[in-house]
Amino acid sequence: MVFHLSILGACRDYDETPVFQAEGYLIGHHPCLRDATVMTSKGEGKGYLVATIGANSDTLMLFGVPTDMFDVPLEWHSSLSYFFPAAGRGMFKMRFSYQKSQENIGLQYPCNAFLPLYHLLRYADPEYIVLKAAKIN
Repeated sequence: MVFHLSILGACRDYDETPVFQAEGYLIGHHPCLRDATVMTSKGEGKGYLVATIGANSDTLMLFGVPTDMFDVPLEWHSSLSYFFPAAGRGMFKMRFSYQKSQENIGLQYPCNAFLPLYHLLRYADPEYIVLKAAKIN
């Protein structure tokens, strides 16, 4: 009986997706989504390419950024590049918690982008979902 209890006690749910914390800023958007609001399993929001700040900096395709958090100029979404203009890349900063997505959000939208998407693929997979986000200055 004690043996069975120790085995049961050692079992854990390893299917839980880890949650990460970061600070970062918007540097672009998904070319297939542009300024669209998307639905994720955690709610609705925008999809942005985000550069994280810190020791383990990274570039993430992040979905679910609150729609009212940033006022990104529409012309930045309609340009031929999925990156925002260099002068504007540090303007929209946030602190956020996120986790890896299993939803393939970017693939759910038809893509009319004129750019070769292979440049974006290094950022688009994996995708991440915002759990919480707050604007920082």
